[in-house]
Amino acid sequence: MRHHADATTNETIITEIANNESILAEITNNETTNETPSQQQHHDNKIDQIHDKKFTWEELAKHNTRDDAYVSIRGNVYDITGFITRHPGGEDVLLFAAGRDATQAFETYHELGKPDIILKKFYIGTLVSHELPIFPEPSEFYRTIKTRVEGYFRKNGIDPKNSPSIWIRYALIYGSLIGSYYAQFYIPSIVEMTWLQIILAIILGFSCSQVGLNQLHDSSHFSVTHDPFVWRILGATHDFLNGCSNLIWMYQHVLGHHIYTNIAGADPDILTRDPDIRRIKPNQPWYSRYINQHLFVPILYGLLAIKVRFQDINIAYIIGSNDNIRLNPLTNLQTFIFWGGKIFFIFYRFIIPMSILPFWKVLTLFAISDAISSYWLALTFQANHVVDEVEWPLPDKNGLIKKDWAEMQVVTTQDYAHESFFCTYIVGSLNFQAVHHIFPHISQHHYHKIGPLVREICQEFGIKYYYKETFWEAIGSHIEFLKLMSVKPNDDGKIDKTD
Repeated sequence: MRHHADATTNETIITEIANNESILAEITNNETTNETPSQQQHHDNKIDQIHDKKFTWEELAKHNTRDDAYVSIRGNVYDITGFITRHPGGEDVLLFAAGRDATQAFETYHELGKPDIILKKFYIGTLVSHELPIFPEPSEFYRTIKTRVEGYFRKNGIDPKNSPSIWIRYALIYGSLIGSYYAQFYIPSIVEMTWLQIILAIILGFSCSQVGLNQLHDSSHFSVTHDPFVWRILGATHDFLNGCSNLIWMYQHVLGHHIYTNIAGADPDILTRDPDIRRIKPNQPWYSRYINQHLFVPILYGLLAIKVRFQDINIAYIIGSNDNIRLNPLTNLQTFIFWGGKIFFIFYRFIIPMSILPFWKVLTLFAISDAISSYWLALTFQANHVVDEVEWPLPDKNGLIKKDWAEMQVVTTQDYAHESFFCTYIVGSLNFQAVHHIFPHISQHHYHKIGPLVREICQEFGIKYYYKETFWEAIGSHIEFLKLMSVKPNDDGKIDKTD
């Protein structure tokens, strides 16, 4: 889905560039001494190019490497090549953002308006077309909720990324994963009891799902510590322990789902083919195969992890995109983690166990473990967005989503069981999904503290907050939605819910 919008008015920006000779100084000053020779040469070549150039999204997309990185924010294009190695949040996030419109990601992870002065020195032109939907300027609601929540942390002297208790959780997850794996294959008394091995396989599967909901998820949103190295290490454990790529997850989840929630053609989480195994979108064509899909589709969720492992390779090396979220060229480190993780996963889940147990038993224990992990992750994710009450936004003919981005995050999301510590713990705080979508960079440890404030502000602005009292109600709402989507729509495209 590719959209085109009117070009941004440029006269004011052109005047500013002409009157601000300091930009040239910034490009050629001594701050670039940490850059690679190719980056330095790139800046030297830029001296004669400081003018207001117009970029199409296709032209922007070509500048997507460490040595040539452009991003667009609010219609302006910035050359951040020389800033990559100096970015306080590390280079990985900028390498993901390079060559695309990063407006919503930028505004999500920064205070509104604060970094604008820094951005000005990297300005090189404007973006005149758009690859994916765009959003209006932050509304009063967005500004208010950002100000009050950020103010809460400042007032109470709390680091929103710091939570000592989260490390205890991580240790328990890693410990249960390693312990259940080891016991299945290396403790003779357990190896002789298949029923006990099955119990341990279930524990292993649940532990693997928790790596996805905690270490992977937290690190991909930079919500644990301020150290990019820690984020990289935690994310890589998903590759090595689950056999699924953290790299592909970043594009799908952070650059796709979180930015374009429930927008068909932009949110990879709701990508469907025509026809597909299931029908989950109101504008998705109906086929008779969808009749009673609520009875068989949930069973297929047990294959999620296997699907993802093979899909990773297809996305990274064959099609080069996840839905319409393009992948940038892989770095050497990303390539090593991608393939190293998959090789290690095969080694520790199949090769080593088969040296101890018969192949059929290894495969059976793996299937049980993988199904548990897949079911838990799939149902947890579906209960937040693929339900009846939430909205499914569509852009207008110019690619514009009329609703404010933060408001859209609330109305496309269903929360549940805020009062249950146990539920919050086992779903990685995704029962506070609306809170998480607006503030992904805040540690999940703090969601229960700011959750009431977020709901209060939503009520103040008259924004509907979808909520279920229990986890099972939330899961049930997904099953009911599958049932609803299995019904053939009327000629006007609507479904008679009384059927």
